[in-house]
Amino acid sequence: MISATYGALFLTVVALWFGRRVWGATFAVAIILGYAAHVLNGLALLWIVAFAGLCVAYDRAKAREQGWQRAALIAAAALGILVLGVLLGMHALPGFHNFMALDKVVLSPGAAPYTLYLNFDKTFVGICILGICYRGLLTRRDEWSRALLRGAPRAVISIVVVAAGALAIGYLTWQPKWTPIFWIWAPVNLFFTCLTEEAFFRGFIQRELTLAWADWRFGSGVAIGISAVLFGLAHFGGGVSYVVLAMAAGVGYGVVFHVTRSVEMSMLTHFALNTTHFLLFTYPALSR
Repeated sequence: MISATYGALFLTVVALWFGRRVWGATFAVAIILGYAAHVLNGLALLWIVAFAGLCVAYDRAKAREQGWQRAALIAAAALGILVLGVLLGMHALPGFHNFMALDKVVLSPGAAPYTLYLNFDKTFVGICILGICYRGLLTRRDEWSRALLRGAPRAVISIVVVAAGALAIGYLTWQPKWTPIFWIWAPVNLFFTCLTEEAFFRGFIQRELTLAWADWRFGSGVAIGISAVLFGLAHFGGGVSYVVLAMAAGVGYGVVFHVTRSVEMSMLTHFALNTTHFLLFTYPALSR
């Protein structure tokens, strides 16, 4: 039943590119299965409904005519999305019992133990933002082609810069490796972690700040910087070095998102950096 729950959650992520009715149906199935498998209980549905409701309120407020009421509704809904999204991303709200897929695995000599959870609470934040608030998902082959051509060079630069920085400060070392655990880690990292973090920090925070400051010459740059700083601070659990590296990575993801206007490209850049880290360097970091 646990496998069915996360299978339905995975299908919900994929269904985002097929329309609201499709992902809404698969997400409803994931919730039902989640309660049956005890991945969800008690207040989980309350938080799910509350966050989805805030996203709907935000989307409807954006469609209203210009005026102070529209601005007030947008601000209130956005604040609610930010606060509840952070709490869910930090697993601070009751009702969610995320499945632990890996428990304190040491992936290479000298590496800190690695634990992997399948986070239902964090993932549905990304699903709701991309499915309700965000209107720019790529749907045509030519859109994907253009976005990839514009995003790939900047993604490569970002990966090289962050990797070099991590080596320079001694956060990790060169340790190429292969492990079958990759086949567990990769889909979880791309479809649960990268999707949600890019939806929240780039698809919501950076995009909305960019739109709000569209008439300001430096608005886009400041929006990239703010989203990168917040992204870095969200990784405070890894220590100061990790926060700095995450900020640098966040700038790269933000630039890719700005240039391509595509959250898919920032997601793929994020995943490419994480994959490079996983396969070629100490993962998750050197043991302290």
